[in-house]
Amino acid sequence: MSTLGDRLIQLRNKKQLKQNEAAKLIGISSTNLSRYEKGKRKPDKETLYLLANFYNVQPSFLLFGEENNYLDLFSDITEEEAKMLKEYLIKIREDK
Repeated sequence: MSTLGDRLIQLRNKKQLKQNEAAKLIGISSTNLSRYEKGKRKPDKETLYLLANFYNVQPSFLLFGEENNYLDLFSDITEEEAKMLKEYLIKIREDK
């Protein structure tokens, strides 16, 4: 069974980021991210949501490993594709 820390490491590796790079992008200290990944500390609610948002997963996935993630559809797209989809959605919404 994987832990919160295991899932954080897996998600960070999937983005091909070093710990300090991910922490900076998330907006937390690399020391705290290290503690979360090593299981020495659990994130507070606000940080949990920052982590989930950054990794495009539900907080429940981080905490419990629940795979029911509405964003799974987008798990294999690149950052560039994500930007294009966002621009497309903005255009569709403007045209309504």
